[in-house]
Amino acid sequence: MASNPPPIDHPGETPPPPSIEPSPQRPPSQPQKPPRYDPPEPITQETRKTREWLPEWFKYLPKLRFNEFDESPAFQLLPEDELNAMLATCTPEATQSILEDLNVLDKEVLRLFRRLDYEAARQQNRYRRSQLMYALLALAATIVGSVMALTLESAPGLTPWLGGIETIIAGLTSFIAALTADEPPQQLWLQNRLKAEHLRREYFRYLMRLEPYDGIEDRFDRETLLAKRAADINRGFFPESPVQPK
Repeated sequence: MASNPPPIDHPGETPPPPSIEPSPQRPPSQPQKPPRYDPPEPITQETRKTREWLPEWFKYLPKLRFNEFDESPAFQLLPEDELNAMLATCTPEATQSILEDLNVLDKEVLRLFRRLDYEAARQQNRYRRSQLMYALLALAATIVGSVMALTLESAPGLTPWLGGIETIIAGLTSFIAALTADEPPQQLWLQNRLKAEHLRREYFRYLMRLEPYDGIEDRFDRETLLAKRAADINRGFFPESPVQPK
């Protein structure tokens, strides 16, 4: 069997380009989701260990008796393990200076922060408890009113009893409203929390030598300024804030 003759090259002719097979298209890659950021727990005297096994929404329900924690004289804004790790990297002179600053902060700032932090948590619990009681009383009034409407013709003898229950519910609602009007828990909660967070900021400002403590070399003058600013915050006057509470 005769084989095909090889192709003859003709001068002046360009050979055809080699055929390129199209590469299979890859599906577009999905953008990777950033890792979830879990913020650290706020440093506060309150603990949630008693409810850590409960659903998240249940952890924030009010407590009938607010005795979960008290003002702890040993509470610190800097955890002991983090403080020791930081001091291990400092020179002896810097370590001595930091310890002196912490001693001053404990007397001038932390004693006020502990009280305000505790009071803010207590008033927050009062506010949530009052709102929950309002909701339960409203639900009870709705149920009793619906039953009363159904029994007007079928069981009129129950109407006076149901009316008495409605009166009791209204009286309880008025009683709770009077209690919260004298000492409004939401306002007290926000006021104490605002003061506590300003004191927290002042604590770390002083410790890190930030403004207004950065340009003061004399320790006595620096401590005097800290005491004055902490006292102002405790009275409800916030330094460097454009809007002051009335």
